[in-house]
Amino acid sequence: MKTQDEVYEKWKVQFPLCFERTGCCMGFGLEYHAGWNPIIERLLTKIEIHLQQNPQLRDSETAFQIDQIKEKFGTLRFYVMGGDDEIFKWILEAEAESEITCELCGKPGSLHCRKGAFWVQTICPECASTVRQGFVPYTEKEKHS
Repeated sequence: MKTQDEVYEKWKVQFPLCFERTGCCMGFGLEYHAGWNPIIERLLTKIEIHLQQNPQLRDSETAFQIDQIKEKFGTLRFYVMGGDDEIFKWILEAEAESEITCELCGKPGSLHCRKGAFWVQTICPECASTVRQGFVPYTEKEKHS
């Protein structure tokens, strides 16, 4: 299994227009676990084709650039500069898909919270019971605090 750093390096080659310009936060690489890689790869594929078909999105003062790809408050955040309504729609769809996909393994998941703390992550029941022990479904947080 590839590390996230290896995935990021592969994607920079596979999606050169997406990563032609990047913000300073991309120096940190991919800041989420590998379960969401398929979601992001599908998003990058759409964006790459769109950038090929719409060169004005690459050549203007407000050219498309990925600033950061990370997890925040349990779901995917995909920060960009530039782009258009189509790209923004796809980003929102990918972020919504992350809300129901385990960040660790990619199986169906839901928002979980660490007992006695406010650390949330979208994970599946299996990962909650093995990898992230002490995490309970977010709706049960009040019962376990």
